[in-house]
Amino acid sequence: MNKELRKVKLGDLDSLAEMLVEFWQSQFVHPSDSDILEDIRRMLDSKGIGRLILADGAISGFIYVNEKYGYLNNIEYLYVKKEFRSKGLASFAIKEIQKIVLSKDNDRVQIEVSPFNTKALRLYHRLGFTNIDTITLTTHLPGKTKEMDFQGLSFQINPVEAFQKQEKEED
Repeated sequence: MNKELRKVKLGDLDSLAEMLVEFWQSQFVHPSDSDILEDIRRMLDSKGIGRLILADGAISGFIYVNEKYGYLNNIEYLYVKKEFRSKGLASFAIKEIQKIVLSKDNDRVQIEVSPFNTKALRLYHRLGFTNIDTITLTTHLPGKTKEMDFQGLSFQINPVEAFQKQEKEED
């Protein structure tokens, strides 16, 4: 399989919009049209790095890097269509984007992941993402939640069952 990352072209926008909707729905979010248009704008903006993932010329996913803490090194979005999963495309995209990011005088690349998305955690760990930098907290969490204690404090999290169900649907 020939794998490639390339910039988004005008003719790709419908496919990109569909993938963005699927990406957000997998995160328990139902985006509006304006949300999707904003994501497309960000993917095209020169301040970030937005690329389509191609498999034998077919659009199979996307990856987007934005600036965080003053550095262009944060993989904010990584998505591979269901029919292209388990073919090494996510690994390929991460490795290629790391080359781009590190060539821009950054000394690290970071990515956020749900603590219960074990499939993604295993992938990222295998690719060298082994340091925990921050934990993201929010005032509201979509989807079903359960309570978890961390460092003596109580937090609401998406239960592992939600991500296990999602992984089974992906297989």
